[in-house]
Amino acid sequence: MLSLHQRIRSLAPWRIITWVLVWIFALHAASLYLFTRGFLLSRLALSDKATCSPSGPCSLPPTHSKAILIIIDSLRFDFIAPTSFDPSDEYHHGILTLPAELTAQNPDRSFIFNAHSDPPTATLQRIKGITTGSLPTFVDMGSNFGASEISEDSLIHQLTAARKRVAFMGDDTWTGVYPSSFHPNMTWPFDSFNVEDLHSVDEGVIRHIFPLVRDGGWDFAIGHFLGVDHVGHRVGPSGEAMRAKLKQMDNVLRKLTEEIDDDTLLVVLGDHGMDLKGDHGGDGIFETSSAMWIYSKSVPLATLPLPQDALPTLDTSANDPDAEPSDVAWKTFPDAISPSRAIQQIDIVPTLSLLLGLPIPFNNLGMVIPEVFLRHSASKKLILDEAMQLNADQIQAYLAAYRASASGGELDEAWSRLSRLHGLGTTPGASLQQKRNFIRQSLRSCRELWAQFNVVLMVSGLVALGMTVPLAWSVYRAIDQTPSWEVISEGVLHRGTVGAAIGGAFGLVVKVVGRSLIGQFSLLQATLLGAVFGSELNVLASTASATIFTLPRNFFHRHTALPVLVLILHAVSYTSNSFLMWEDRLTQYFLFTLLFTSVVISAPTAPTHRLRIRIFGFSLATAALLRLIAISTVCREEQQPYCSVTFYSSSTTPVAPYVTMFGAPLAAFALPYALHHLFLATSRADEAPVTRLFLRLWKWLLLGATTYWILERLENWTGLNPDRIPLVQTIRTYLARGVLGCTIAILGAFWWYSPLSILVQQQTPQEGEQGGRPRVVVIGFANAYGSSYLLFLLVPFTLVFATAQPTGQVVLALGLIAISSYVEVVDGESDADGLVEAFTSATVTSSATQLQVAYQKPTFAVPAFLSILSLLLFYSTGHQATMPSIQWKSAFIGFPTLTYPFAPLLVVLNTFGPIAIAALAAPLFALWNIDPPKPNAPTNQDGSTGSPSRSPSSLVLSRTLKLTLGTTLYHSALTFGTAFGAAALRRHLMVWKVFAPRFMLGGASLLIVDVALVFGVGVGVSRVVWKVEKTFRAGRAKQQ
Repeated sequence: MLSLHQRIRSLAPWRIITWVLVWIFALHAASLYLFTRGFLLSRLALSDKATCSPSGPCSLPPTHSKAILIIIDSLRFDFIAPTSFDPSDEYHHGILTLPAELTAQNPDRSFIFNAHSDPPTATLQRIKGITTGSLPTFVDMGSNFGASEISEDSLIHQLTAARKRVAFMGDDTWTGVYPSSFHPNMTWPFDSFNVEDLHSVDEGVIRHIFPLVRDGGWDFAIGHFLGVDHVGHRVGPSGEAMRAKLKQMDNVLRKLTEEIDDDTLLVVLGDHGMDLKGDHGGDGIFETSSAMWIYSKSVPLATLPLPQDALPTLDTSANDPDAEPSDVAWKTFPDAISPSRAIQQIDIVPTLSLLLGLPIPFNNLGMVIPEVFLRHSASKKLILDEAMQLNADQIQAYLAAYRASASGGELDEAWSRLSRLHGLGTTPGASLQQKRNFIRQSLRSCRELWAQFNVVLMVSGLVALGMTVPLAWSVYRAIDQTPSWEVISEGVLHRGTVGAAIGGAFGLVVKVVGRSLIGQFSLLQATLLGAVFGSELNVLASTASATIFTLPRNFFHRHTALPVLVLILHAVSYTSNSFLMWEDRLTQYFLFTLLFTSVVISAPTAPTHRLRIRIFGFSLATAALLRLIAISTVCREEQQPYCSVTFYSSSTTPVAPYVTMFGAPLAAFALPYALHHLFLATSRADEAPVTRLFLRLWKWLLLGATTYWILERLENWTGLNPDRIPLVQTIRTYLARGVLGCTIAILGAFWWYSPLSILVQQQTPQEGEQGGRPRVVVIGFANAYGSSYLLFLLVPFTLVFATAQPTGQVVLALGLIAISSYVEVVDGESDADGLVEAFTSATVTSSATQLQVAYQKPTFAVPAFLSILSLLLFYSTGHQATMPSIQWKSAFIGFPTLTYPFAPLLVVLNTFGPIAIAALAAPLFALWNIDPPKPNAPTNQDGSTGSPSRSPSSLVLSRTLKLTLGTTLYHSALTFGTAFGAAALRRHLMVWKVFAPRFMLGGASLLIVDVALVFGVGVGVSRVVWKVEKTFRAGRAKQQ
């Protein structure tokens, strides 16, 4: 049986590189897992249920026997606000006016509130909030694509426990979280994720809710409308479609208030708001400000004046040290001319429970809304006082149960203070303010509690992640210091695997034997930690002394020291929220800095006029392209008012500007032409039939991708006959499927099975030429590796291009040309260095090309350039390190409804595709303009040409390994910087708004880059090398 080392040595060279990259990916994944388990904690959901006991009351006498809960998705507060706005928006202000009208007419029965929705402002998390009264955590956002059943106590569970018949219609997310709670004959779910469909869900709710109201047989009905949310995602809040949708909702509510009987309570709310573009998910004021309207048709809810201590006043915190400073009763919405009543959205849970005579759900942290309990009980007591007491006792019971749970130790610090506040609120004669203080301070404490961190896990993951940086650097350096890169790679794989096995076993044993030593680690975490540290330390032990602690001989070369300095500055900038928020601007300056040396040093010092023009020209072209790319921007909330949105037509309309609607087809048409005539033509690879046919097919796929978005824009054109809209939708759906399918099945297969991009011609000797034998000329020979890999790169590029919006397509086209242009810059500098080496070397008999191969190695400038460019492309294709910038509409490219697994894959392609494309370009620099083995070259006994370590294929693979290691090294350092910044500043005011999202982007990007590099080497490079060797080995065989 072969030993591990023998098995590794038997692998093909390209497989060795692939496995090295897989090993690095495993280290990154394990390190990020450990860190995130300590940093992004999830909330412990208790399974206890609130019940009534003979010892005391658990609820109040019901005011209504039935209730209807209407959720209008993304109904922002200003859409129904009773106040005026300056300036006013004609498309969403003063349209849905029924709540304001009834509140003005019946202030004792109608109430409007600005309800704060806790972030993340996604539908699934807000459904949990408005039914359980609990708070989401930051990582709950990730579950928005897949709802799991809610097991904790909720309003829905209390209704079913009381034998109430619950009806539902609308967003099918509800049936995912409450699969068995709704009456089987009164449940009508509709697909929720098709943002292209503005009407089907709403029409379905309307079709069922009115017959349900008239026929009766139900106790609680839920109707979840989606049209307002979909209009926001599609065209934004300031458009004719939004006016029409809000008018429809106004008509629905008017009809509903007419048809409900006097014993039915109506609650209308938005699960969250929407930002100025119509998106949501973050914690901006427009996203968290949702509307809430409570309406009782005949039963007065407020017959008494509001007690003075029922609501906090502006000077409450100054007069009462126990008051919660953030507990404000009035807020002024942006551009509103007067403040409005403000509450927490989860306050609806205890309020609705007590109005229906139900116990308050056990995990609730909301507070009853005072306005709806301003009346006397049968015993002449203020019902509000009784409601507040029940609310306070319920929260105290929850806190006590939480403290007794496995996570209860986290409450120790706040327990004494909360116990004191509860005691003050339950003493005879306690004021409403004292009860409110306890409830709101409990809410605040729990918000802080669920931001607690497992420091041991965080530090372990951070150290493991940080060690990957010197690890990658040591292997990167070792490639230059040894004659054979294969020896280094084989040693890394062998030592890494052995170290992981020993370390994992050690961690497992320590966890099992000494539980008290590492009690904060699970069995999996202890094993992973041991494996990661064992693998890293075992490899570093063999490479660190000679590579990490000594500077490279050419460290102060123009393309080594400067990129390293840029990397350090870039990583350190993540500890500053100001630099982090403006990273989209910072990246272009880093790129210009890297290009500076090419323009100022490389171009003037090149030995020939042609090289000077080539380096200088392509450097300026690259800089110009980068500047054009940077024009496309989307703005973070924190960048206002110093940022202007250019990716969309405006900051309030999420559609492409008209200039890019025309520019995208132009880019799709011009991009193949540019690659054909500007880059492939230099080596005459464009003359190969394979290249011509491939580029022709590629052009039509790009045009098809841009046509999809033109048709999507056509659907919103007011001049289009509405009867034609379904036809347009069908055409663009199948067009997108055709583009995506043909890219994979036809373009990909064509590249895989096609020969190299070369043209073999036989030239007859001219008259007078000696020998008289025909010559075989291989056109495109000098770039056989590079041209073939470039065609490979175009396949994944097309998939990303197809999922990008029109402005993003223009940016991607410019990005691909910028990469190709920089390839020419690097190749020109390589030629210049080769000539200089030829002139100064003692072996002047060697050709310049041979000397370039022998002496010129890829510098760190290439990985640094590609890594920074990947971030610039990410930001310029309409993304930011924020949840609202995710372009959810990409999930429906080619699919009219949410379809797994394609929907999340399309979103990932749209979001991280630009980063992956830049990473996939790294091998292109390794393969560009490297001569393949010549058919007439002398061969060794094994059939190889020349020195094995200096054969063209070996050289290509060596350069590929170095450039891919450099790329993952740069991203590793950036991710470590984001993790360190998030961990060190975890108590910073902006941690969940700025630092945590950037870390999540960094972690996801690092894994995406690793996967892209594995794919690029394992599929692209390996196939190119196989094609070259097969082609020219056959040529040698024919000559022999």
